[in-house]
Amino acid sequence: MSDKPFRTGAIGALMDEYERASSELIKLIETIPADKFVRIFDPKTEDEHCRSIKSIIIHVTDAAYRYANQIRVFLALVPVTPEFKIENNKDAERAINKVLTFTANSIEGFWNLTDDQILATRQQTRWGQYDIEMMFEHAIVHILRHRRQIEKFLKTNS
Repeated sequence: MSDKPFRTGAIGALMDEYERASSELIKLIETIPADKFVRIFDPKTEDEHCRSIKSIIIHVTDAAYRYANQIRVFLALVPVTPEFKIENNKDAERAINKVLTFTANSIEGFWNLTDDQILATRQQTRWGQYDIEMMFEHAIVHILRHRRQIEKFLKTNS
């Protein structure tokens, strides 16, 4: 368990869980040798984002910025998309931490939104009708699904 204090409110709890899921992914990435990080595990997939661990992490990071920017839109903040480059697992760790910081900074001061305030953020997105809570839940599960995918790659191709 981390010594980091828990954030307050529903949005604070979701950010804490997003960081927890991302931390588990980073711990996994740190264990991956350089050759396996770039290795094509699934050459037959039609999804270019799921061929290698590197392509998965690029996809996860890019999606995390899209989620953060959608959250910014919910909160009437201007979307900003920083560039990132991932060539190895150290780059991956830095990129994931950077997008988490970007997300947390974007919602600073919004930790304690009421249920009504959360519901008031609901709007049409590229994923359907979402609000800030639903977007965080989507972002968290996205990390978990791809962490599992990487674990399967490593287990079935070791």
